Amino acid sequence: MSSDAFRLASACCLVLILAACGPELDDRARIERTIEEMTLALETGDVSDFMAPVAEDFVAVNGRLDRRALGLLVRRERLARDAIGIQRLDTRVRIIGDARAVVSFRALATGGTGLLPDEGRFWKVETGWRRDGDEWMLISAEWQ
Repeated sequence: MSSDAFRLASACCLVLILAACGPELDDRARIERTIEEMTLALETGDVSDFMAPVAEDFVAVNGRLDRRALGLLVRRERLARDAIGIQRLDTRVRIIGDARAVVSFRALATGGTGLLPDEGRFWKVETGWRRDGDEWMLISAEWQ
């Protein structure tokens, strides 16, 4: 290989590597990506992946639900339905300082045992998040 061909191949490789790395996600994008991953995990029945970003000190429903109880609730709901679908609407992410965030959204949750959903409900959800290193952890949730 000639010197010019080697330089061209090296430059192409460098461009591909830099493009693959891409820009770092900002905090809003990281939180939204985490919520998307949690949604996918819920829809596919992977409770472990759903629970991964839930902090050990998580609380919900006015303090009546802790991390363990949330995991049991998610497992129960997954076992009760062959399929669960979630559509998020009107997501708002508010960053507070450099280590907290509040995310609110409406969600349409559908489920059932057949090919088509036989149940559905709209929820208004507000969640609290805390930065833990490079990751955002879910620390609270309220829904109605």
